[in-house]
Amino acid sequence: MHEEWSHTLLQSDPMRFYRAKRDRLHQAVTSKYTILGFISSGTYGRVYKAQSLEPDGQIHAIKKFKPDKEGDVVTYTGISQSAIREIAVSLFILFFIRRLQQPVTSS
Repeated sequence: MHEEWSHTLLQSDPMRFYRAKRDRLHQAVTSKYTILGFISSGTYGRVYKAQSLEPDGQIHAIKKFKPDKEGDVVTYTGISQSAIREIAVSLFILFFIRRLQQPVTSS
């Protein structure tokens, strides 16, 4: 009986258990940062200026991505492919910016 109920539940909503676990473990951005203000918005989301609640109090830019849209329906399927590309390019650029910030000496 229990197996039949579980199977029926998974067929009707296979992501139910994942979403429950995700929601239980989720930490809000405000638990790690203080939002200082709005910087800008673009195609994939909005960017905010935030300060870390860590003792160093570093300033960060935090981007909140917009959910995917199919017509007029908003679907929460995760981060869009375009957003993933944007993150990859940002990490690539960050790698080179860090490299450029290092002092270069000539011999």
